[in-house]
Amino acid sequence: MIVGFVAAIAGMLLYAVASVAQGLAASRASGAAVVTHPAYLVGLGCDGLAWVASLVALRALPLFVVQSLLAGSLAVTVLLATVVLRVSPRGRDWLAIAVVTAGLTGVALSSGSEASTAPPSWYAGSVVALVVVTLVASAALWRRGHPLALGALAGVGFSGLALAARAVQAPSGEGLAMVLGVAAQPVAWALVASGVAGAVMYARGLELGSLGPVTAVMWVVEVLLPGVVGVAVLGDGVRGGWAPVALAGVALAVGGCVALALSPAQEAVGP
Repeated sequence: MIVGFVAAIAGMLLYAVASVAQGLAASRASGAAVVTHPAYLVGLGCDGLAWVASLVALRALPLFVVQSLLAGSLAVTVLLATVVLRVSPRGRDWLAIAVVTAGLTGVALSSGSEASTAPPSWYAGSVVALVVVTLVASAALWRRGHPLALGALAGVGFSGLALAARAVQAPSGEGLAMVLGVAAQPVAWALVASGVAGAVMYARGLELGSLGPVTAVMWVVEVLLPGVVGVAVLGDGVRGGWAPVALAGVALAVGGCVALALSPAQEAVGP
């Protein structure tokens, strides 16, 4: 469990660094030059490392814990933006950071263990179906979808990644045999596809709408959907007697993240 917490916190910090680095690149370059700027490339690298860290955490902790901790990257982003991008947070932003911190503390303290039993036999197929529906909906809404709908789809996409991570079975063997064993599982491909769908729809939502509302909707979906499935279907545990604390912690974390997503600091960071 300790490894899971370390990985989740590392993912949270890396996602925040990635956002600020990409925002810095956007402030120093324009057009196609942004994606070749060194700061943007650093941000992409941090995104990749954060993704790996989140997968490690998802194999060790309940889904609601991991997703809530990752959402805390918004608070870290605001703090980093004050130093790197010279953004001045409002008083309500500092209050939101305190609320997020309190919520995440409650979530961490109330965490039980990840379910030790295997997911139901129908779980992997259901995750693959969810990803397929997400891809179809993304294609249908690409041209004229409302930005908030695109943000919600991004949240579903990233939720699919988290849910798929719990369905991938570790094959026997080592090296190439293990890689081939993972690649033979449809849910492993669904994991990759859902992550790509989430990233693409988030970028599209930002293209058509404002950063704050799109990000807020995405994180609300990304925290609540996997969290509910984890507890209701996968048997993720909450410490005995700590269910009210867990619920309050998630509510505070989500509420604080919504407030931070609407912060001028987030608008300055950009996608």
